[in-house]
Amino acid sequence: MNSSARTDNGKIPKSVGAHTDGFLRFIVTLLVLAFPAATLFINRGDSYTLGLLMLIGIWVWMRDGASIWLNRDSGLLCLAFALFFAVVLLSYATGYQTEDGFHYLGRYLRFLLILPAYLAFRRYPPTAKTVFIGLALGALTAGVLASLEFLHAHGPIRVAAQTDLSIIFGDLTTTMVLCMVAGFGLMAASRRHWSVPLLILCLVGGVAATLLSGTRGAWLPLFLLIPALATPAAGFLKRRYVFAILIAIIAVFSSSYFVARTDTQGRLKDAVRSTVDYFIGLNTFKGQSSPRTQQEQCDNQASFLEAWLEMYPTTRNPPLIANVVRDPQLRQVGLCRDRYAVELHNQNVSKGAWYYFPRVPADGKTQSSKLLVRGVGAIALNEQGSTRVTFNSQHYIQTTVISKDVSGSSVYVYVPPNEKAWLVPLDSYWGEYSLSIIDTSVGRRFEMWRDAWRLFLRHPVLGVGTGAFQAKTHELIRRGQVAVFLRNYDHPHNDYLDALSSRGLLGFATLLAILLIPLWRFLRATRSPVHASHAIGLAGVLTVAGFAIYALTDTIFLHSIMITWYVIYMALFYALLDTRAASQTNLKSAE
Repeated sequence: MNSSARTDNGKIPKSVGAHTDGFLRFIVTLLVLAFPAATLFINRGDSYTLGLLMLIGIWVWMRDGASIWLNRDSGLLCLAFALFFAVVLLSYATGYQTEDGFHYLGRYLRFLLILPAYLAFRRYPPTAKTVFIGLALGALTAGVLASLEFLHAHGPIRVAAQTDLSIIFGDLTTTMVLCMVAGFGLMAASRRHWSVPLLILCLVGGVAATLLSGTRGAWLPLFLLIPALATPAAGFLKRRYVFAILIAIIAVFSSSYFVARTDTQGRLKDAVRSTVDYFIGLNTFKGQSSPRTQQEQCDNQASFLEAWLEMYPTTRNPPLIANVVRDPQLRQVGLCRDRYAVELHNQNVSKGAWYYFPRVPADGKTQSSKLLVRGVGAIALNEQGSTRVTFNSQHYIQTTVISKDVSGSSVYVYVPPNEKAWLVPLDSYWGEYSLSIIDTSVGRRFEMWRDAWRLFLRHPVLGVGTGAFQAKTHELIRRGQVAVFLRNYDHPHNDYLDALSSRGLLGFATLLAILLIPLWRFLRATRSPVHASHAIGLAGVLTVAGFAIYALTDTIFLHSIMITWYVIYMALFYALLDTRAASQTNLKSAE
């Protein structure tokens, strides 16, 4: 749109030098092309891009005013983002104030920059093809560099690039893939014979980068491509393109699954196993009247002991056979209701063997461990340490090992040559053993979600305060109500529960607003008969839906890069749709 064109409000923007307009248009186009790759591979590349767009947008604002470019849809979007920040600020001011919360305010300020970013894109809109080409180049660059890192590594890796977090790298590369598919038909419209193979290569690169990030939460949104390609939403995509896209994605996933060093198969199996172990550990206390205050509880359910053994399946000095058995002698121990024990059998006739079992040490306290044992052997909290308790009994006796070293989290059991030992762990405080099998990536998330829900119920309107999640969690840990291993987390790895716990119902409502308001606008755009508008609308739908899924397993709107990405592309997609709508209105007026 040139400087003499009318806006959708019917006003004519002020005229400036052609050189100035041309230069700024070039800068905006260059930023759109470079932003996807710069976000991943240039330190603070996202911040530099948003900063430049902010300066250009403020210049447009000062020269033309904001109202000349804003309409009802874009104004509602900017209002939703502003309200999101307002509730963040209000929750910080009225809740429990922490240094983390103060730092978070700086990150959340980026939501207010959607207005200048929108004005920059509205005044100097790039073409829709430029937007999708930038995303395709970003996906290709991510795939090439991630593959090179993988080839130079000696074992499984999780690529993170300059994002410093593999989760963010995976989320952003998935978003590029989703948007690429939305604009595939538009980019492939060129008559050049090499365009489609090049786009497929970019797509493969993006999917490969997503898989090499190891981010399971980023793999889920790829299933959005099934309805996007199989329903009328695919719109202008030719059938051969649909088949080519699906075959490329399936081929990359299949090859990654069966190549052991990518660890794709292991990550998927680990998610299933960790989920099962979580509920096993959680149900260890099932039926107890007050599990949080139970001073001594026998953990001898077969399912728990089996999961406990599987966490460390090898020994220090094999061979030592370990399995779970039903021991009739436990009938005499009223504390143990299930009568299952771990049996350790050292078949070596000349060499003793060690086995170590995971446990959760008490936070900041002297380590101690209690077990019921029989047979012949020794218990220690440190294999090389001097603290060791030996046992030699045909009947179950209770052992207690105490150490001042709180750095360890395992109990070591020594079995002499050609001897057997049986043991059952005793919880001297809540979760001493059962939480060990919960202490996984999946299990920690489940526990954080329970913790966040508990905080929300106590502070339902404005939450505990922006950035106060960790401080309030520490209070619950000291009361023995929350697992000790949550002490290092400052957010619950779920945006919806983070909003509820930190900012209450008001924060949750504004979070839904910044997701649902643009989603509704983009859904309307997918019904457009104009190819470019349809592609932009579909890209917007997939971006918002992708972010909504990422938010289930991570607090994405707590990361500056993710906030910047969302702000820039919401502003960009809105500006392109509004520019096209204004152009069509002007054409009708001219007629």
